[in-house]
Amino acid sequence: MLTVLRKHATSWMLKGLLLLVAVTFISWGGYSFFRDKKYDYAATVNGAAIHIKDYQETLRGVMKRYQDAMGPALTDKMIEELRIRENVLEELISRTLILQEGKRLGLNVPDGELRMAIESIPSFQINGQFDSRLYERFLRLNRLNPEDFETMQRESLLYSKVVNLIRLNGGKVSEEEVLEAYLFENEKVNLHFVKIAPEAFRGQVSADEVEIKDYFQKHQEEFRIPAYLQVQYLAFRPSDVEPKIQISPDEIKRYYDQRKESFKVSKQVRAREILIRVEPQDPPDRMEEKKKKAEEILGKARKTKDFASLAKQYSESGTAQKGGDLGWLQKGNIDESFEKVLFSLKAGDLSNVVRGGDGFYIFKAEEVTEEKQKPFEEVKDQIHQAFKKDKAKAEASRRADDAFYSLFRSRDIETFAREKDVPIKTTGFFKEGDEIPGIGKDPSFHSSALSLKTGEISPVVSIPPNFFILKLVDKKESRIPPLEEVKEEVIRKVAGKKTEEKARQTAEEILNQMKSGKEIREVLRGKGYSLEETGLFSRTGGVIPKIGPAGEWMASLSSLTEKQPLPKEVFRTKEGYFVVRLLSSEPADPNKFQSVKKNLEKRLTYQKQEEFFRNWLQHLRSKAKVEINKDVL
Repeated sequence: MLTVLRKHATSWMLKGLLLLVAVTFISWGGYSFFRDKKYDYAATVNGAAIHIKDYQETLRGVMKRYQDAMGPALTDKMIEELRIRENVLEELISRTLILQEGKRLGLNVPDGELRMAIESIPSFQINGQFDSRLYERFLRLNRLNPEDFETMQRESLLYSKVVNLIRLNGGKVSEEEVLEAYLFENEKVNLHFVKIAPEAFRGQVSADEVEIKDYFQKHQEEFRIPAYLQVQYLAFRPSDVEPKIQISPDEIKRYYDQRKESFKVSKQVRAREILIRVEPQDPPDRMEEKKKKAEEILGKARKTKDFASLAKQYSESGTAQKGGDLGWLQKGNIDESFEKVLFSLKAGDLSNVVRGGDGFYIFKAEEVTEEKQKPFEEVKDQIHQAFKKDKAKAEASRRADDAFYSLFRSRDIETFAREKDVPIKTTGFFKEGDEIPGIGKDPSFHSSALSLKTGEISPVVSIPPNFFILKLVDKKESRIPPLEEVKEEVIRKVAGKKTEEKARQTAEEILNQMKSGKEIREVLRGKGYSLEETGLFSRTGGVIPKIGPAGEWMASLSSLTEKQPLPKEVFRTKEGYFVVRLLSSEPADPNKFQSVKKNLEKRLTYQKQEEFFRNWLQHLRSKAKVEINKDVL
């Protein structure tokens, strides 16, 4: 046990926490005991289980990040194409393998190292110092006990140790490799191309009854109708509990006194800037010339109060049109190299010329507000609301756990809801990924519902800020429909396959004629296709102008030379098939190599180490005994 971190474990908060966590663990364990064995794990790795709960929680976090980034654009089809579920499980398998290998190698994380790592987490600090009360509060809000949290942290540190050890042995890059990469990455090419779209052949294809039946027979899974579920659920919402939560004035004052540091307002400076930009390739004499220009501008600034006009006239920063206005700045939110300079200025002061990453800077402090302590009266309402929300969340969670135990045998959630005055709702039929009114598309709700048998209830499902208990009311099993039900879709699939094949054959025929020595314009004559140019672009940019993402064709694109201007195969994108030919190239400027050499060498070293690590992990995976529970996917 880590004494420093656990010395407050006897406090009333952690006593309550430990009881709450124990209840949660029992609810999961007790529930699993009555479930089919196949649902106990998502995968096993050399005999070690990756529990389905861990998989679901990880998947939920990943899905939330995708949903936050993409919104409505994230469809069920996209989730399937991105293989999000499979990739999450593979990452958990890789993590388990790495931890197992770390233990085999004899690596460990001593208590002292673990303690230092936890104490260095900013969320547990006030003014850079570890605060055990913030640590306790974090555990309480996340329903964790110290031992479990420390185990997770110890595993994370061990994981990092193994990964770093393997990567550091991944090799170095030579100067010749760096130069070769520079010349290749900065060379630009121009392509001739012709596009053959499958849609152009749509009027030339049809599907007869034999083809329709044959396609359906061979691809029945494409037309499978997923399972549809109907559930009842109880909702335990902190917002329902919050109005009944009472917070005493003494509790609020005690909270304030214990955390005074967190109610300090940091010193702030409202500043303006003038930047004379420096380019990486600037020679020393040019750098000196720009420095002198900055010093001349500083001399002018000292003779006038209108710094904003000078910024508009001379500054090469994006803030120039705003008179160099940087707004209000505070420590921790600006470059460390500027922080000391800016926060040493008084209102109206000018800095000397300061060298930064982008060039030479001059700063002026327009206003300065010193650090101050917010008085209790000013923040007591804020503390009161925060306290109420915390207590309401804990109470809602407790009620949900109590409800699970009450319902585990009876399963009569309607009577429970009526007697305990808990909101209950019944959904319509939905499939995985559907939007559920009042719930959304949360994957933990769907996965919990899908794991149930008719009449069975789920453990407590947390969908912040609320908690739910589900009961499966009805289920329409997944099925493959009869051909007549999906015939129109089958016809579209058959026709689409035929147009795709015609477009591919046409593109390959054009490419083969060019490979035989025919000039591209001669090959296209009379075929109705237009010849276009991409214009100059970098091969490594990831996108081919007028064609689209290079994707899997990057290797083919990289191989094109004046002697071998044609790729081995045609390019396929969502727009159709493309036949390309190298038209011209523009070599990289060797004079700029030295200015980018250092950063390029770092990147290449990282890439080489990453490739070495991936190969090592793949070898580890090939030797491991891994069993995946396909039901979770």
